[in-house]
Amino acid sequence: MSIPASRSDATVNVSLRASRTRRTGFAVVAGLAAALFTVASIALGHAELATVTPADKSTIQGPPEEIDMTFTQNLDPTKSSIVLVDAAGKLVVQGGIVTNGREMYLPLPEPLPAGTYQIRWTTFSSEDKESDRGTTTFTVAAAASVAPSTTTASPSAAESVAPSAAASVAPSAGPSVAASPAPTTPTTSTNDAVIPIIVALVVLAGLGLWLLRGRAGTR
Repeated sequence: MSIPASRSDATVNVSLRASRTRRTGFAVVAGLAAALFTVASIALGHAELATVTPADKSTIQGPPEEIDMTFTQNLDPTKSSIVLVDAAGKLVVQGGIVTNGREMYLPLPEPLPAGTYQIRWTTFSSEDKESDRGTTTFTVAAAASVAPSTTTASPSAAESVAPSAAASVAPSAGPSVAASPAPTTPTTSTNDAVIPIIVALVVLAGLGLWLLRGRAGTR
């Protein structure tokens, strides 16, 4: 029994459509897989930040001596750097020294004043030649205020004033007593007392002579 030509053509057309659908599905799946692989390779191709000291958004007591960062891939030292700016965006210091392949640090030549700072880092992976960048922040807390030293300074001031006052008073009191004209006063008084005595003796001597002469004349 022979199959009609119309049925045979319909079966062939169905098979062709099914084959085309399968090919289209395979192409879509392959395209999605390639896109996912590309995205994954791009995402994993950067030398991303792993750790940072001072930690991001941290507050520290006292200024740090350096900025220390580690990354997920080895760095190209010539294309990787660290920039530190203050809260106003003013450059504080920039540079970066790469050690151990994935570590980069930035020494701080001077202590940082209290305030908020931003770290801007740029990396270039020596493994897959991809660049990356990012920012972190930290705050240096103000130093604790010191209690006023007026109470401790008062005794010192008193001690320094007391000896000065004593030293200034004592020498002046000594010379004033020694230089007083007190010794001349007794001398003047003695002379005044001696003169009347001498006069009295002279008078008595004269009276005695007068009496003796009177007695001699009587005899």
